[in-house]
Amino acid sequence: MAQSTSISIQKVKDEIDDDLAGFYFGLNTALSAPDNMNVNLWKSWEVGFDLPIWSPEITKSFLFHMDLGFNWKNFRSTDADRSFMKNYTNKEVFIGAPEYLISPSGAKGYVDFSRMKIFSITLPLLFEVKASEKFSIAAGPIVNFNLHGSLKTKYYNDRGEYVTFTSNGLRQQVVTVDLKGMIIWDNLGFYCKWSPMRQLQDKYAPTLDFKGISFGLQLCM
Repeated sequence: MAQSTSISIQKVKDEIDDDLAGFYFGLNTALSAPDNMNVNLWKSWEVGFDLPIWSPEITKSFLFHMDLGFNWKNFRSTDADRSFMKNYTNKEVFIGAPEYLISPSGAKGYVDFSRMKIFSITLPLLFEVKASEKFSIAAGPIVNFNLHGSLKTKYYNDRGEYVTFTSNGLRQQVVTVDLKGMIIWDNLGFYCKWSPMRQLQDKYAPTLDFKGISFGLQLCM
């Protein structure tokens, strides 16, 4: 009886043990974005962490991984004349020139900083193929439950004043699905993730129909 209990506990432990879960950091950018949306890859980033839930071994070299985690990503605009803005009358999010950036007299300010941020609870569902004890590849969908989105823009107006504009309630898509691929060597992974679904709701961001792509490093548990 004791031996059977020990085997059962070890089986559960093996199915929870997950060498794909862990901390990751990457760079991201926008694809199929409007012409007036300039997102800088090197200044737009994402960070996240995955915890193992279930990791059954289908065969010795083929595994399934279900994790639960979080993701925090931002898109940084680098255009000095345009930024992420929100119309408080109809709640529409758009790319445009902040109010008073250019005055009737011709005096001109500029955008110093502008970013859009989305926070999500994630459910990665990945399949892994082990080529050796240390080397493997993995791929699969990630279901994102997007809980929060916000904007922040900082700019100098036509009078030289430094203005900070912030807005929560971004009206991001509630649920999106990404596709992720990874190459893993020992405890270090390189990943690429494609977000084929639009990030913001069409009703509140009709002119900001863009997708996302990111890549980075993951420290596997």
